[in-house]
Amino acid sequence: MSRTPGKDADVILLRTGGLTVFPVTDPAGTIVAAGHPGPVDTVPIAGRVVKRDGVQADVDLRAPRTRLLESRDRVAAAAGVPLDGAWQPQPKSV
Repeated sequence: MSRTPGKDADVILLRTGGLTVFPVTDPAGTIVAAGHPGPVDTVPIAGRVVKRDGVQADVDLRAPRTRLLESRDRVAAAAGVPLDGAWQPQPKSV
């Protein structure tokens, strides 16, 4: 494996200061054992950074968030569940 200018590279930069991965004594083992999206800091793909500082670049979450809220409201209304935090599940009698 070599890294030279002009080549594409699959690289993931991880933050290693969090308690889920610290202290790093075996990098590969740590990534495998504690791997999850949380510590992923930067991901360049084909020369374009798609994640920087732990946040996906060029992703607009407004529309998906709006659709999720609408879906939540629709499901809650159909189930008769208020969204004010007062609802408690009730066990059914057998």
